Amino acid sequence: MNIQSLTSDFYSNLQTFETGNHFSFSEYFSIPCSEVCSLAPTLPDLLCYQHISVSAPFSYTLSHVQTYCMLLTTRGCGQLEYQEQLYTLDKGTFVFLDCSQLHRICCPRGRWEYTICFITPPVTAFYYEQCCPEHNCVFKPDAYSDLNTIWNQLFKEIKDDKLHAILRAKTLTQLFTELYLIRQKENSQSFHTPAYLLDMKKTFDTACEEPFSLEEASRKYRINKYRLCREFSAHYQTTPLQYLNQVRIQRAKELLLTTDEKVCDIGQLVGIENTNHFIRLFKEKTGVTPLAFRRETPILDSDILN
Repeated sequence: MNIQSLTSDFYSNLQTFETGNHFSFSEYFSIPCSEVCSLAPTLPDLLCYQHISVSAPFSYTLSHVQTYCMLLTTRGCGQLEYQEQLYTLDKGTFVFLDCSQLHRICCPRGRWEYTICFITPPVTAFYYEQCCPEHNCVFKPDAYSDLNTIWNQLFKEIKDDKLHAILRAKTLTQLFTELYLIRQKENSQSFHTPAYLLDMKKTFDTACEEPFSLEEASRKYRINKYRLCREFSAHYQTTPLQYLNQVRIQRAKELLLTTDEKVCDIGQLVGIENTNHFIRLFKEKTGVTPLAFRRETPILDSDILN
């Protein structure tokens, strides 16, 4: 399929259309991404995209168009009727739609702004089946999702040549993957842990004695420190510093029972330079001071280390 056949199919299968706006569907097809689509049999690609702004009343009903579209609400609110379900498309709501299926898109009140794109069908069909089981095509990503970043990147690669077609295919595959992970999180309450969080946790687990600050971590992973803290907390149910302190105290307990090191030296060995702070933190986590722990804990009772 190319942009001409998409446009022709769209108009010939448009069942109803209502608007009180100065709006024409030609806007949908005014930014073509690939006239030739030579890579379509093997890679997903955009056919066209557009940023749309409409106000009520606005609606259209469509079916039997052999392509897929994606839609993201950026402001206001719209509605989607699909598979006998009515979905509210408020800000941040993402839609991955099979245009061969009967659907109605509308703005029932106020103003609605959204970005829409149409995608070549051969490879996209596989991803649609994985991301939208039983045609469950509406996604509401949380604050930790990279969906918006990937979506915006997609529209920076709009040139009609082989290189940019491959770059779009790469970004579309990332987008499909993110949608799949969002769906898996919804279905199983488990979700993908980003590599930078795994690396941070591994550093805590293996080198707790190293100094740590959110500012340095932010520079290392090139992620805002507040987002970094929120995402770590969402994945591990504790803040980075709280987790690191847990690891440090666990390591300190082991050293207290297996070495003759002084309390002040053990604090430094686990990365806590200030002895008074180490003692306060140890008592806060265990209920006793380091010396009391060493004195009162039976060495053979390995359960105390867990």
